[in-house]
Amino acid sequence: MSGQSFTQNNPLLGTWKLISAIAISPDGTVDAEAYGPNPSGYITYTPEGRMMVLFSRSDRLPFSADIRSPFTSNIHSVPLEERAQAFVSFNAYAVTYALSDNTVTHHVEIASIPNRVGTDLVRTFTLNGNRITLKTPPTMSGNVSKVFELMWERVEPISSIQTNTIL
Repeated sequence: MSGQSFTQNNPLLGTWKLISAIAISPDGTVDAEAYGPNPSGYITYTPEGRMMVLFSRSDRLPFSADIRSPFTSNIHSVPLEERAQAFVSFNAYAVTYALSDNTVTHHVEIASIPNRVGTDLVRTFTLNGNRITLKTPPTMSGNVSKVFELMWERVEPISSIQTNTIL
């Protein structure tokens, strides 16, 4: 969509809630819990050409200490194993994006996995009513090439929810 407004014919605009995440191996085997049972997450595409996504496993455990920010020295009071578990059960990144037909390219600017910064993540997408599926190209995961498919459902704007509540 270079040179075009991101609001024209952009089916991705808005906020979407994660419904499922599956991984498909080359032999067709499907892992229906690629991100654990009932993963949660949100992805938002803005008309300014920005996208933010965050998702996590639903079985994350709270820290054993009352930590309000990972950027304070108090984080070191949490055992290393708990901090590692928190890292491997959560993923987030923010990008600028480009659209071409049914492909969206995420140009990563900030990410919970530092190695992703400065890279492009290409996804194909399929719309089906108020749901969208984003699909990765074959990606190495645990020494196995897999395709990940994340299904998202459009979230109603808050004003629509408030209007519906009043009625």
